[in-house]
Amino acid sequence: MVNQITGRLVAIGQSQEIPSKNGGNPFVKREFILDATTHDPYTGERSQYENILPLEVSGDKCAELDQFRIGDVVTVSFALQGREWTNQDGHVKRMVSIRCYRLEARKSIQQTTQQSAQPPTQPMRQPVYQQFPPPVEPKDDLPF
Repeated sequence: MVNQITGRLVAIGQSQEIPSKNGGNPFVKREFILDATTHDPYTGERSQYENILPLEVSGDKCAELDQFRIGDVVTVSFALQGREWTNQDGHVKRMVSIRCYRLEARKSIQQTTQQSAQPPTQPMRQPVYQQFPPPVEPKDDLPF
């Protein structure tokens, strides 16, 4: 089963090097924040329940984040990883991290329509993408 989520990049952190305890190569990771709050498919209204996710990539994937900008819509494939340890007081602690192994930019409707406005040089076989998030039109719910 593939775990995927699509959302808008809110923040992209700097790469962090964590030294190895046994003298080996350092562990490199980079965190980013994804806003995956859902939108109503009919009205386009943003859900009142936000879904803001702290995610991370490691190793060679850290450099891949350089191709994205804050505000870009991306689809992230990820795996959940957990770890257990005993702290100095003897209490067992657990931690879960979300490790991303694939980041894909997602086109919006504006990008697709801009491409189709140019004269075609070859048959168009590009899929049409849904705009994310859908535009929200202001409601006029005044009784008068």
